[in-house]
Amino acid sequence: MDVAIIGAGAIGGYYGARLAHGGHTVHFLAHSEYDHLKAHGLRVDSVEGDFSIPANELHVYNDVVDMPPCDLVCVATKATANDDVLPILWPVMKPDGVLLVMQNGFGIEQQLAARHARVHIFSGLCFICAFREGPGHVRHTAYGAITLAPLNPDDQVRLGQLEHLLTAAGLEVSTQPDVVTARFRKLVWNIPFNGLSVVLDATTKDLAESPAADRLVRALMAEVVEAAAACGVTIDAGFIDEMAGSVAGMAEYSPSMRLDYLAHRPLEIDALYRNVAAYAKDHGYTMARTEQLADELDYLQARYLV
Repeated sequence: MDVAIIGAGAIGGYYGARLAHGGHTVHFLAHSEYDHLKAHGLRVDSVEGDFSIPANELHVYNDVVDMPPCDLVCVATKATANDDVLPILWPVMKPDGVLLVMQNGFGIEQQLAARHARVHIFSGLCFICAFREGPGHVRHTAYGAITLAPLNPDDQVRLGQLEHLLTAAGLEVSTQPDVVTARFRKLVWNIPFNGLSVVLDATTKDLAESPAADRLVRALMAEVVEAAAACGVTIDAGFIDEMAGSVAGMAEYSPSMRLDYLAHRPLEIDALYRNVAAYAKDHGYTMARTEQLADELDYLQARYLV
């Protein structure tokens, strides 16, 4: 299968390299790291075994119009880049192809559907600890599972095909019936740990070891579960314990939003907080804690993005 990876950072680099080692032809779109990737290839240092794609075998491009049409297009950029990324995807997508959204946040698939009606759109929610060690160099420290969900709940045949493709590449894969359910479940982890890691200047280890931080984490998680229920999505109460406890076994790790904050990059505040809060409010539920956390993040972002 021909696969396009839009964004060759930690997520795109790791999963794209895994698919390439699974026998697929993978085409990477990169901008800031294009020259390095072209000259040196892609390297992944992983807890599951290191692997790489040498420069002479790496298909990398700095302009989407130069890429061939692909069966599967994986969007692995930050959601903050979507105003630039979403309108330019059409040249690399085959008619009736599959678009896999590997971004954090809420409401992204619906935005894509408004632009790309002919393709089959899926969430690919990545539960992974990985970061860019340097240009063309990804370090994978824990986890790596993907949760798949279709935007159209009737798209079960392609869901099965996509699950098989990723499983055959050695990835752990689970599925959810629809993107709203899948996105709410991922936000149970993302909303507290990403935002609190910034406002409290803390790693996941710091948050896990502080009783006060744990209370903040669990209160935010409970709010996400309640918001999901108001929107017709049931999440078992035990899921909070599972997600809150997931960081206990992690090595010291900074979530992606903290890495962006420390690097003075834009934060995914709308994608991770504002969009879901607006969706919940449309269903009669106010996510007060989530909205407060978004305001705190807006304040901090405004101070360094001047």
